[in-house]
Amino acid sequence: MKYIISENKLNNVVSSWMNQNFSSDELEIVKSEEYPDSIFFKKNGKVVMEQNKKNMNFWFDYDNIWSFFESFFGMKYEQIQEVLNYWLEETFKLEGYTPRWCTIGRKPGWRRLSN
Repeated sequence: MKYIISENKLNNVVSSWMNQNFSSDELEIVKSEEYPDSIFFKKNGKVVMEQNKKNMNFWFDYDNIWSFFESFFGMKYEQIQEVLNYWLEETFKLEGYTPRWCTIGRKPGWRRLSN
């Protein structure tokens, strides 16, 4: 059975899930001299998000965040970008960032900063 969810309700569901699973209480904010343009967000010792202030990208871990929206909601890349952009604006008050996905293995900073 397929359910149709309005954009507003979908944004609220995504925000609720992100806030429940990646609340500021659970995230460690890490800055690195090696990567001065980035702010890293760690959960349980692993980098799960990165805010790059220079290129205005906000990276989300594929395994812990991005893939959930693909598998649970069947969302496509652009749709995931839209809902995560909404979450960034509502939760972190960040505008103009482009949500993207990556994995720890593909980003050197993530490998170095993850336990």
